[in-house]
Amino acid sequence: MFMKTKLLLMLCLFCATMSNYAQSSASQSGIAVQGIARDANNTTLLNQTINLTFTLYYLDASSIEQTIYKITKNVTTDAFGVFSDVIDPTAVNNSLFANNPAYLRIEKGTEVISDEKLRHVPYAISANNGVPTGSIMPFIGTVAPEGWALCNGAALPTTAKALIAMVGSNAPNLQGMFLRGTGTSPVNSQAGPALKGTQGDAFKSHNHSASASDSGHTHGYGDVFYSEGGKGGTVTVTSNIGINGNTDNDNMGLEIRRTSDTGHANISVTTANSGDTETRPVNYGVNYIIKL
Repeated sequence: MFMKTKLLLMLCLFCATMSNYAQSSASQSGIAVQGIARDANNTTLLNQTINLTFTLYYLDASSIEQTIYKITKNVTTDAFGVFSDVIDPTAVNNSLFANNPAYLRIEKGTEVISDEKLRHVPYAISANNGVPTGSIMPFIGTVAPEGWALCNGAALPTTAKALIAMVGSNAPNLQGMFLRGTGTSPVNSQAGPALKGTQGDAFKSHNHSASASDSGHTHGYGDVFYSEGGKGGTVTVTSNIGINGNTDNDNMGLEIRRTSDTGHANISVTTANSGDTETRPVNYGVNYIIKL
């Protein structure tokens, strides 16, 4: 039977170190745990199988324990009582390690034999995380790599607590979108969208000029018919003579009515529609992904 936390045990050398989660044929990813198992009499347990529970957790802003990963497994000691194991909380929890001091508790049944803050290998977490939670980048693939999520509006994993606190329970939906910096441009003083907001499509206000010229013109007509005198003749009607009213010429037996008006035309110009359904620059299709 194990002693309580004194078995920090010579878990003495309890050394729990974070790896960079890089998979290789020569190493297993995760957190390497190694210790010396002793019983209550401080006797080393040689060549024995022991059932241990490993709990990775962090403390939130209210100092309430939040479980990152928990697993119970059998470990076997060697001829010196040393056991070694690797706990792999998977890369989906990387952001929790990167953004919070993490702890590892080891228990045998209800007995706590170790409860220690993880001391990370320098720069391992930063190297593994690469970029901060909430970073967005283009990705030429259809399945997001570990530690990332597609920006397609789908639900985020519940373990991505830091990202959920930033954007809500769903990833932003950036399908068919361009990214634009928030705030006001120092170049043209135009404002981008609010943080996490969107802007509809738009086209800058402009006009198309058209011109027409009309210096004035005349409309005229003439009617010729026989009067009661019965005399006939030929009359040439000129449409631009500028005579208004009626003229009666009895010598020719004709009555000539001429009207004329002079004015300016009102001209309306309409341009034909041309173009596509949106205004856009040359582009290339990618998926956007966001760091958990």
